Formats: sequence, structure tokens, C-alpha cells
Amino acid sequence: MARLNRKRRIIAWSIVGGIFAMILIFVAVCGIRWAVHKKVEPYGSKYNYTFSSGETEFSLDLFPSLVIDEDAEEVKIMQIADPQIKFGGFTRDRKTMDLLDRAIKAEKPDICVVTGDLTLSIFTYDAFKYFADFMETRQQYWTFTYGNHDSQFDCSKYTIFQILKDYKYCLFDCGPSDINGESNFLVNVFRGEKKAENLFYSLVLLDSGMYPEAENVALSDWVYDWIKQNQMDWYEWAVTGLKSVKPDVQTSMFFHIPLKEFANMYYLNEIKQGREVSDVVRNQLPDVTVSEVKGVVRESDKKDSEYVYGDEGYTVGIFYQGNGEGVTDHPDVFSYIKRLECTKALFCGHDHVNNLKGYYDGVYLGYGLCCGYHTYPFFNNPNVFTSKVLYNAKLWTDEDGNQMEKGVTVIQVSLNDSNYGALTVNDHYSSYYK
Repeated sequence: MARLNRKRRIIAWSIVGGIFAMILIFVAVCGIRWAVHKKVEPYGSKYNYTFSSGETEFSLDLFPSLVIDEDAEEVKIMQIADPQIKFGGFTRDRKTMDLLDRAIKAEKPDICVVTGDLTLSIFTYDAFKYFADFMETRQQYWTFTYGNHDSQFDCSKYTIFQILKDYKYCLFDCGPSDINGESNFLVNVFRGEKKAENLFYSLVLLDSGMYPEAENVALSDWVYDWIKQNQMDWYEWAVTGLKSVKPDVQTSMFFHIPLKEFANMYYLNEIKQGREVSDVVRNQLPDVTVSEVKGVVRESDKKDSEYVYGDEGYTVGIFYQGNGEGVTDHPDVFSYIKRLECTKALFCGHDHVNNLKGYYDGVYLGYGLCCGYHTYPFFNNPNVFTSKVLYNAKLWTDEDGNQMEKGVTVIQVSLNDSNYGALTVNDHYSSYYK
């Protein structure tokens, strides 16, 4: 009996030792990967340039280009919001990529725009390669702007750029090296041939950052970074340059974290529909017109958050940029858009169960429909995810009580002289492509 017990102890300790060894190996591999992939260096791209010195002259050659058919009557853009690829090739990533595969085949977009959070993974490097290989295989042009999760784990933005720059169908650039953010660039659309006289449209991509650097801000505070002043200086320079080539040029802007104007549009539309809005909120809202507003806001509201500053009563679940204590470099992005009269539509992601869309003071604001099956609202086991943020089945259902579907947003921009720039924007859920 003693010998049997001793044998059992040896087996038990061997199992424990083996598990511990596997954990050590896993941690060591992750540590090595992190050390290699987190490498931060100057980009060295042929597109790399400095902006703040004021010495760089605007040139279309500074930016990626998309050439479409010379007779094209529209440019079709597929917005891909929050795929949040984890591992690639297995688990729920397969559902995400199957959705995108069916959507690309059906829509045949001229370009896909990933509005951030392409990944949320400790294997960021592999996830980016997996997605880029997927698009390359399908010969699908695409571009990308950073979200708050893309460089959070084992990849720096430098490493991500090193991955993406070698893909033919990825129209990505890091942007100028001396302003905030690392995906501030244009994708210029030409008809027939890349020549100045054939410039018809442009996509503006901006890096809306990750989290404020203040020491007292925690991830659980749901407070996010913001587009900085030097990025708006660059934006003014870029659209002024575009106008020097095509005076009536129009653009759409893509970034990850929504602007406060999305919340304003929500509240103004509530008032327009005769629904109750507190006087505290009413007194803060600007005197602008909203129209053609559709979609829903189903993110958990902010009533339980103690870290909400400056916008008393703005509790609706729209987690917009820069709503934090001590924010000093928060430009009025929307005022630039109105003054420069070039950007006619803004598209974002970030809030996975919001798909609010509409015209706000003449500019189209739109959430992209979330496509990632590794994101909420698909944490549907209340015994595992019971918090208000990670499990809110009441909010994450449609008007008929069905769980919200994943999908993509299809943006069609007219290039005809008679209605140049006219937008058609539709959310297409996964079931649309069956």
C-alpha cells in the first residue's frame, strides 16, 4: 500500500510539474515574441515624411492610391468594424472570416476599410498576418486605421507596419512621423489612371488613439483617447492640398473612437421624435439639425461610471473621444470638418452594439456594423459573463427580441456630375449574404 501511495504521489507531482513546465514555456515564448514584436524604430518608409516643420509640400505621391474603372459611376466601400481577430484559423474567428468572405464575394467592393480593432489578441502578429493573407488571397484592396486594442499586446505599431507594407492589396501608410498617431493618411481614388486630373475622391484615415496617459485612469473607467491638435493641423494641410488638385473634391473620414457629435445626434433625434431628454442635456446640445437618423444605441449606458467629466447627463452608451479629466489637447474636430467643407461623412467603430447613423448639421455620421464573433454581444453565458458591460442580453437584442447579428456596412459614393458625393449607406447583416 505504501508503495502504491508513493507511486501515486510521483505521478501526481509529475503531472503538476509537467503543467508548470508548459506554463513556463508558454510564458517564455510569449516573452520572446513580445520583446521582438514590440520593437519601436523610425518607420523608414518611402511614404514617411515630417509634417510639423512645415517643409513638406503636398503631393498625391505621398499617399496610397486606389484606381477604379474609368467609367465607374460610384466608389463602393465596405466598412469592416471591430473584427477583433484572436488566433486565426479556428474558434469563432472562422465565423468572422466566413462572414467577410461572403460579403466580399457578394458586394465586390472597390476597397474595404477596417476602422480599428482588427485584433484583440496576445498573438497580434499572427492575427494581422492571418487577416492580411486572407485579403491578399482574394485580391481585395483594403486599408486600416488603428483602434484602441491593435497594439495592446505583442506588437508595436512599428511591427504592424512592417507586416502590412509588403502586401500588394493593403493600402496602408503610417503617416507623418512627427504628429500623434500612426495611421494618419489619405487613400486617393482615381478613375482610369493615376493622374491628377483623374482624382475623384479621397478617404481620410486618422488614428484616434488608445487610452489617456493619466495615471489615475483605469481601463474599467471606459475613458478613451482623442484625435490631437497636430493631427487636425495635418488634416487641414491634406484637404487643402487635395483642393489644389480638384477644387470640389469630397472625402469621407474613418477613425475608431466616435466623436461627441454622435451623442449629440442621438439626443437631438430623441427630442425630434418627441421622447424625453433631461433639461441638463437639452441645455448643452448645439442648435443644429439632424435628419434621416436610423439605427440603435445598445451599449450599456454610463450611469454607473464615476469617471465622466464635463458632459453632465450624457449617460447614453456612446463612448466618445476625450471625455476625461484634465483633457487639454482636444480640438473641435467637427468644426474643422464644417469649415473646410470637404469631408461629408464620418465613420467609426468601437461601440460594438451601436449602429446609429444619420445627418448631423449636414454631415453624415455612421457607426460601422460590428463583424467580429469574438466580441460581445456573443458572450451569451450569464454564468460566466455576468457584469453589466459583458452581459446585457436585454440591450443586445433587436426590436423583435432576437440577438443582434454581426455584419458589415456598405457605403456607396456617387461619382456622377449630377449628384457627386451622394451617399447610400446600408448595414448588411450576416444573414443577408446567405
